[in-house]
Amino acid sequence: MYSIIFAGGTLQPGKAVDAAIRSADLVIAADSGAQTALQLGLIPAIVVGDFDSLSISPETLKAQGCQLIGVPVEKDETDTELAINTAIQQGASEITILGGLGGQRFEHSIANILLIADYPLPIRIIDGPSTCWLLRGPGSTTASGEPGDLLSLFPLTADAHGVRTHDLYYPLQGETLHFGKPRGISNVLTTTQAQVSVEQGLLLVIHTAKQELNE
Repeated sequence: MYSIIFAGGTLQPGKAVDAAIRSADLVIAADSGAQTALQLGLIPAIVVGDFDSLSISPETLKAQGCQLIGVPVEKDETDTELAINTAIQQGASEITILGGLGGQRFEHSIANILLIADYPLPIRIIDGPSTCWLLRGPGSTTASGEPGDLLSLFPLTADAHGVRTHDLYYPLQGETLHFGKPRGISNVLTTTQAQVSVEQGLLLVIHTAKQELNE
């Protein structure tokens, strides 16, 4: 089951955002993410959070058919993390987070990026023209788009060893990417699909649709 989660950050529009919404089997909102969902004409099946940043009353959400899962303000998990846990409990096998990168709270953007490394199932963050996901070594992934799209690779461990790429303008051939060195930024797709593999470590993969940047 494919679930989308509306986090509390600002969501930029984009084709990948639209595709994620169209494909969703389950819509969950983390606290004020419910407002974003409603603005897009979606009623979340479940809203999770302490409701400290929600401008819509819980009663209004209930009246629209939302199930509310309230949690204490003082807690160890973020609302987005709790929403991911809820999606998994509902049977989600794949999750996309929308609104996880923008907004006034930059630390939440970092927290959401790190969150996707904590779960074994595939979790993506989509915002505007960009989609990011995690690649665990040993493993491989494919980025599908258009020639000229951007693909960036950032190690989330101290080192990512044995990084290989195909159909990218700047090839990597079994090389090591070091944490803190942005060498993997802004590579370019030369075809409609590019492949990335890593032997050891964690890579954050970010695909950006170049055409949407120019619109």
